[in-house]
Amino acid sequence: MPVQPPQDDLLPEILAAIDPDETVALARDLVQIPSVTGQEGLEISRFMVDWLERNGISAGLQHVGEQRANVYGQIIGSEPGPRLLLNGHLDTKPGDSMIIDPFGGEIRDGRLWGRGSCDMKGPVACEMIAMKAIARTRVPLKGTLLFGSEVGEDGGGWRFDDLIDGPCACDIGICGEPTNLELHVGCRGFYPLRIHTIGRATHTGTAYAGINAIQKMCSVVLALYDLPCFHHVDPIWGRNPINAMIIRGGGKVSSSVPDECVVQFDIRLNPDLPPEEIDRIVRAELARLQSQDPELKLEIHIGREGSESMISSRAASALPLEDPLIRDVADAVELATGRRPKLAGFPGGCSASPMLRRGIRAVIFGPGDLQQAHSVDEYVEVEQLHQAARAYAAIVYRTLVAPVPSGSS
Repeated sequence: MPVQPPQDDLLPEILAAIDPDETVALARDLVQIPSVTGQEGLEISRFMVDWLERNGISAGLQHVGEQRANVYGQIIGSEPGPRLLLNGHLDTKPGDSMIIDPFGGEIRDGRLWGRGSCDMKGPVACEMIAMKAIARTRVPLKGTLLFGSEVGEDGGGWRFDDLIDGPCACDIGICGEPTNLELHVGCRGFYPLRIHTIGRATHTGTAYAGINAIQKMCSVVLALYDLPCFHHVDPIWGRNPINAMIIRGGGKVSSSVPDECVVQFDIRLNPDLPPEEIDRIVRAELARLQSQDPELKLEIHIGREGSESMISSRAASALPLEDPLIRDVADAVELATGRRPKLAGFPGGCSASPMLRRGIRAVIFGPGDLQQAHSVDEYVEVEQLHQAARAYAAIVYRTLVAPVPSGSS
């Protein structure tokens, strides 16, 4: 049965204040300002603050380094209530390898093209437009509406904690990462496994007398990929992904059997596979392989070389499916778009994870297909931008204007 708005509904007025053309124009403006992660510069942060202030929203910069600043905005309600944060990072991956102009912001074939259009300047623009709609209609809020956009999420020194420790301290978080307008209830965890096989070098002409570490690693990779835990399909989260991401071995001496090989696995964890369980499974499988092959010598390490954030494992962070926030956000999206969003789990990491670990109730919802993030021809569908801006405004309405009493359905 479709969700029915209350009789004193203010949502139509809020949605009427959203101009689809303005949403796309703002997203395009953001794409056209380079803000590569780690070297974002202040141009984009200042642009966002100026835009928010011009549209009646109190806003400011949170300086977090040389030429780097988070952006925040707020609308304080007329009554006490929860603090709701609309969040999305303002940095992007580099655009050097793209086959389109990374900062052109071209609108073609119903799509906005360019670096960050999907991940995640398009979603951020939609959140800003929703903020403007709330400010313009002056609807009475029961709580505080916050906007926060941080630097460094894409690998250049993430500064989200600065926001939620400071001007964006919140009780509820909506992360606008691209979900194809699905409602994602949390983020996968990770198990950064590194395996080192040790062989015995010899001349290629007598290769049969050596032990090829690369050959031994092949059996390890295939065996791990075949583990049942990577083939079970959860109805919400899908499969636990395993990715042999980096391989290094051989080449130290020409015409020689390689005596070592290292593979870095990037394994992501659904809520039903905690780090201690996958660690037990992996070590048991490797022990089994070694019992069958006395020549298989290996070392196991946990952590990703060169990564400050992946030096150990982390469990998935997810909101329980029975949490009322999931119902409220789903209801809001349906009211705004006419379609109830599919529930899923976010494939990667995002700001919802640190919020959930702190006890902040958070979900992920946004326009764009995650497969387009970081791609050589990144784009976002214009129609999804239109729908997302309306959905964010409706989420604010459902949370801070007309909240559903606890226990209601």
